[in-house]
Amino acid sequence: MEGKKILKRLYVGGLGHTVSEGELQERFSKFGEVTNVEILTRKDEQGNPMKSFAYINISISESDLKKCMSILNKTKWKGGTLQIELAKESFLHRLAQEREAAKLKKEQPHADSKANLMESLKKAGVVDFHMKAVPGTEVPDHKNWLVSNIWKTFFAVKF
Repeated sequence: MEGKKILKRLYVGGLGHTVSEGELQERFSKFGEVTNVEILTRKDEQGNPMKSFAYINISISESDLKKCMSILNKTKWKGGTLQIELAKESFLHRLAQEREAAKLKKEQPHADSKANLMESLKKAGVVDFHMKAVPGTEVPDHKNWLVSNIWKTFFAVKF
């Protein structure tokens, strides 16, 4: 039985300067579904390629990842010796995840806080939005909230 596939980002160092994205995709697709290949080449002052490496996003199971690493790591291929490691998380990917989490956090407490407010107002004696509480008393379960009586209408205020 094949394990659950998860998206992994691999660093592939030691590439020959002639390796293409298609060749890398073909080589790694034997182990999982390659979703993205990005080849980077560092050049010297004269513009000659010095070092080529790649980042590969691949949907792969843990067992296939171990197999891939053991078979391809330290092998000679197209003029270079491959060095394969799990890459550090992409900054842009992490930023997108953090933004999504913040968005969910911002949306979720809004609904919860409204329900919590209604529950605490019921505890304070609010019936159909008419307060039966004494002005100046604290609203239960809401720190820094007091019952007010502005214009002879009672409601809760946060201070």
